Amino acid sequence: MKLTTKYILGALLIGSFSFATTPVAQAQKKPVKEAEKINKKRNRLKADSSPYSKDQLQYDAEFAVAASSSNMLEIALGKLAQQKAIATEVKEWGKRMEQEHGQAEQQLQAIAERACITLPQMMGKDDRGIYDDIDDRKYFGFDKKYMRDLQELHERTIARFADAAAKASNPELRTYAAEMLPKLREHEEITAQLFERASDRK
Repeated sequence: MKLTTKYILGALLIGSFSFATTPVAQAQKKPVKEAEKINKKRNRLKADSSPYSKDQLQYDAEFAVAASSSNMLEIALGKLAQQKAIATEVKEWGKRMEQEHGQAEQQLQAIAERACITLPQMMGKDDRGIYDDIDDRKYFGFDKKYMRDLQELHERTIARFADAAAKASNPELRTYAAEMLPKLREHEEITAQLFERASDRK
């Protein structure tokens, strides 16, 4: 019997729900690629009944996936800073990064759910590489390394969000990106100040 588009979409959504509730310990080894694979399949079906093209849907999904991975990296680094940083101000900054990017991720998850976008359950390979590189540093010098890499990370994130604020088709995603920009720029500015102080301490 020929499957209808509605039936296939429903099956994909069920599969996506099962994927989303998989425990982190059992999550896929390539979280970003797996999420992108699910989204590509769904977008091909959604394009038939959506006011947006397949390319527009794909852009939105790719932005959401990348933003989610970045949020998870910021949260994980924030926790790491609270454990390994020497300066109290760096520990406190790590705590703020954990909290604010945790809130940002919750907002993104809610938008993604309404838009039927699957997000990764763990950060992607590139973001994991950044985390591992910072975590590999000894306690001495951690503050400077963390702040330097965090500054570079925010530069990348700001560029991505500025692009999405102009190009995202989903209104909620576009608003999310636009509203996050001032906060991300503030994060970058404060991080630069903390990096200078960490460098001066040596």
